Amino acid sequence: MKALCLSLLVLAGFSLGCGSGYNLHPVTGKVTLDGAPLSGATVTLKPLAEGKPATGTADANGVYTITDMRPDAGPGAEPGEYRVGILWYKPSSNDTSKMTGESSGYKPPEENKAARNTVQGPKSELPIAYQNPDTSGLTVSVRAGENKFDFDLKADFKGAGK
Repeated sequence: MKALCLSLLVLAGFSLGCGSGYNLHPVTGKVTLDGAPLSGATVTLKPLAEGKPATGTADANGVYTITDMRPDAGPGAEPGEYRVGILWYKPSSNDTSKMTGESSGYKPPEENKAARNTVQGPKSELPIAYQNPDTSGLTVSVRAGENKFDFDLKADFKGAGK
C-alpha cells in the first residue's frame, strides 16, 4: 500500500510538469498587399526585449495564426512588444521544364546551358523593407487574451522612416 501511494504521488508530480509552461496568448490577423490577401505570407514576430520569436503562415484569405517557435510551445505568443517582418514569395514564372527535358524539344545539357543559367528561384513580391522586422516599421503589443493584428502592406513601401 505504501508503494502504491508513493507511485501515485510520483505520477501526480509528473503530470503537473506536462504542458508547455509558456505564457502564450492567441495572435491572429490578416495580411494584404494593397488590399489583396497574401496567401502563403509568413508573419514573424521578433521580441523587442527578452523572449522568443513567433511565426505564422497566411491561408488563402491572408489570415494567419501565430505559433511560438519553440518546439514544445504551441500556438500564440508571449505578452510583450514585437517588431514584425513579413515574407511572401511567389513561384517564379520561368519554365523549369527547360532544365529537366520535359518539354517536347529536349536539348542535350551543353546546348541547354543558357537556359539553366536563366532559371531563378522564388522572387519576393514584397518590398524588401517588409522582410526585416527592423526596417518594416510594423510593431505589435501582445497582451493577455485574444490579439488581432491586420497588416495592409503597400507595394511602393521603401522602409520605416523613408
